Amino acid sequence: MNNTAQIKAINRDFAAGLDPEGKLRLSTCLQCGKCSSGCTMRLETDILPHRLNRMVLFGMEKDLLASKAIWMCVSCQTCVSRCPMKVDTPALIDKLRALAPKAPDQETDRIRIFNREMLKSIRRFGCVYELGLIGKYKMRTLDLFGDLAKLPMMLRKGKLKLLPPKRNGRKAVAAIFKRVRNAGRVK
Repeated sequence: MNNTAQIKAINRDFAAGLDPEGKLRLSTCLQCGKCSSGCTMRLETDILPHRLNRMVLFGMEKDLLASKAIWMCVSCQTCVSRCPMKVDTPALIDKLRALAPKAPDQETDRIRIFNREMLKSIRRFGCVYELGLIGKYKMRTLDLFGDLAKLPMMLRKGKLKLLPPKRNGRKAVAAIFKRVRNAGRVK
């Protein structure tokens, strides 16, 4: 996507559909740019957070869903903490990811795969099981040997556990995922 996307028509239904209750506070965005200046991924992305918010309000759905921005966000919440209006851009990006048919290129597709596998790991174990996550990510991306040389050192330093973690609260985390999944079905 280029930075010269043209507004052909304003589609207010798009923003209303993404945030029907106004919890994301999109319409309060002042376009001050504080979110973008603090964004940890601002050098990697094609649309900065303040611009992304405005594009949603203008209904530029096609441009947004084809952008790298929705896949590059790491949900660090820096933009929300800097925003004087507390616009929840990471939650907006999560909603856009759910609408996007697929990532626009191989690099961002890998990010989508990693996000999906990480959430599966959290749902299953109550936290991230790193070795299992890496194994599934490698199988899904078919990059089996890209950084295999680092594995022995990570095991030696205790960075990766061979067995999945046993955590209290696994059922509570699973219940949260179930509630979110059920809430998505209710319209």
